Amino acid sequence: IPYKQLTVGVPKEIFQNERRVALSPAGVQALIKQGFNVVVESGAGEPSKFPDEQYTQAGAAIKDVKDVLASDLLVKVRAPTFNPALGIHEVDLMKDASTLVSFIYPAQNPELMDMLSKKKTTVLAMDQVPRVTIAQGYDALSSMANIAG
Repeated sequence: IPYKQLTVGVPKEIFQNERRVALSPAGVQALIKQGFNVVVESGAGEPSKFPDEQYTQAGAAIKDVKDVLASDLLVKVRAPTFNPALGIHEVDLMKDASTLVSFIYPAQNPELMDMLSKKKTTVLAMDQVPRVTIAQGYDALSSMANIAG
């Protein structure tokens, strides 16, 4: 599938006190440059001091949560969870056969993995990336530790 036919979704994190966002405006710009379509939930970057205007300047479209979760490729910081504002689990709003990139902790979340499996979701668990030199560019755990430090 050509990149221009794929949509990358960046939802707002709903986990209590989570201030991170999965993609910065610079990350969005890099994906747009490669040909992807990017949709960002309104207010997703606010806790990280990235207003919606910066995402639109980078080339993203600002959409509501349902449109974002229905993307072909979904990037999240925290694993999908029940959304109390909508009264539905985020997985139930995801597109069938989509791809999810997030911290998942699969061994600790068998019920979530089962839900994702039923949706035929491809899951890239960032917490499972090996912490070795060759994978250093993808080592999200170390980068989060550097930010926290």
